[in-house]
Amino acid sequence: MDNKLMLFLNTIKYLKPSQGRYRVTNRVKRELYKRKILKISTPNGIRATEKANFLIPSLDFNSDYLSRFDTEKILNNEYDFININHKVSLDTAWNDKSLQHLWRYNLHYFEYLYKLGFQYFNNDKNPKYYEKYKELVIDWIDNNPCPYGDGWHPYTISLRITNWISTYGIFIDEIKNDINFRNQMVESIYIQYSYLLKNLEKDVLGNHYFENIKALIIGSIFFGEEQVKSKFVKELLKQLKEQILEDGMHFELTPMYHKIILEDLIKITVWLKNESVHAKLSEYIKKMIDVMYSFEEGFGKTPAFNDSTDGISKNYDCLLETCKQEFDLTPKYIDSFKDSGYYILRNDQYKLIFDCGEICPSYLPAHGHCDALSYELSIEGIPILVNSGTYQYEGGEWRNHFRKTKAHNTVMIGDREQSQFWGSFRVASRIRDVKRSRFNYKGLNFISGAYKTYFGAKHTRFIGEIDENVLLVLDKIESNSSEEVKSYLHLDPDVKVLLNETIKIYKDNLSLNIIPVSVKDAAISKGWYSSAFNLKEENEHIVFTKSDEFDYFGYLICLNDSKCNAEISNNELKIRTNTEFIINLNKLGEKI
Repeated sequence: MDNKLMLFLNTIKYLKPSQGRYRVTNRVKRELYKRKILKISTPNGIRATEKANFLIPSLDFNSDYLSRFDTEKILNNEYDFININHKVSLDTAWNDKSLQHLWRYNLHYFEYLYKLGFQYFNNDKNPKYYEKYKELVIDWIDNNPCPYGDGWHPYTISLRITNWISTYGIFIDEIKNDINFRNQMVESIYIQYSYLLKNLEKDVLGNHYFENIKALIIGSIFFGEEQVKSKFVKELLKQLKEQILEDGMHFELTPMYHKIILEDLIKITVWLKNESVHAKLSEYIKKMIDVMYSFEEGFGKTPAFNDSTDGISKNYDCLLETCKQEFDLTPKYIDSFKDSGYYILRNDQYKLIFDCGEICPSYLPAHGHCDALSYELSIEGIPILVNSGTYQYEGGEWRNHFRKTKAHNTVMIGDREQSQFWGSFRVASRIRDVKRSRFNYKGLNFISGAYKTYFGAKHTRFIGEIDENVLLVLDKIESNSSEEVKSYLHLDPDVKVLLNETIKIYKDNLSLNIIPVSVKDAAISKGWYSSAFNLKEENEHIVFTKSDEFDYFGYLICLNDSKCNAEISNNELKIRTNTEFIINLNKLGEKI
């Protein structure tokens, strides 16, 4: 067990000094609010716009998104969040510690208001939907005094006031005739907005701070506070410059959060459509949809790198449709993302996404997994070889399990992880000397990456297109230890495997063969795969144990039952398909 003090020290050394300062001041300020030493003052007769329309139907009324919420259940205080169902008493549920923390957060987000709004809008303004909307808002106000409980975390404030303001316009005719409720709701939004303004998540930064900025921009428009809007539009541009890498990927390197930030930016850009900044924001949107499209078109799922899963962000079709409608933007396919470290190989049959990037931004490790040099493979749009996913954010056994090296399609040296993850969202010592490249070797297209583990061993991986039916995955290990080296290959739960002289993988009419190279043992083990939060299924994975004879080992992936084999001798890798390929391993190694 790693020494907790050293883990803590090796975590905080990566943080910005300002993060520690804001962590302390935010906690002190919250205590001062509790003691009534600090207070939020509200002006008499708060002015809020009733003309601005913040709703974006293609996003907020997207059918796939709204299907997450059951209207009759909402009317009866029964909620399905993150694949967990609870029927609750609202007055106690907001901060009920027996409910999973992320589930409670979802209750505070109020995304389900869009379903009520949709039903109201499409059912002749049936008053029962407005009455439930009103009941939910008032119940939150009555049971969540400032600054107590989850509802006053800056992140939940950011999502909630965005959703309250966006749905306010749906029910505006009812609200204008319900003066007491109107005043109560507007005052609460103003208090939350003002509290957020003074308690920004500059201790966390990243996607959390981005949500703060989005909420303050919509709040400043709602309340007509031009100075606040101007300040946070400038801050938005600063954060975009830092958070969106030159290749268009969000810097937390997590496809799910990339889509969440993209949705935020789409909304902000629509709200600021008459501002001079609109064109600049549209440029960022274009780069981001290129990434999302390149990853997900024909892939069949959200790629499971770092904390990524389906069912949280809007789906990519919805985001692309909105970008077309609102900005007349269409994406283009790109296969190399050098700044974030993702590369793609594809042809008419398959699509492979390879992660050659860092584990996380240096000062923001919350969503990092030990997935360096892992990949996922889909065939004809059907996921076949997958990383294990993200089961939950709650700390403990399952959070740890899905972050481990062996939960990903990569290599593990001994029993040691690539990086030292701990807690729910922390990473101490981590991979370093990360490199990546895309190159041509003897007419063959290769992508490659390399890194050193936190304990100093070096792992290099080459993935090459040998022909239209054959892929090579080749690993080189350089380590001072004599520990066993294993390579893991995880299968989608619906994919089956047979282990004979040839390892056969199949699903329905799809099949492929896996041919080990310089492997002394290949075994099939049971594991777990998570397609969405709080869902897990048993799956199978193949474990290859490296031969002691060479530094290199790996396997061929042969589609369509193609006949192929490979062997290493005299520092050469010979691959036989319809033709023979000879790869000089020294020359290959010089390419990265």
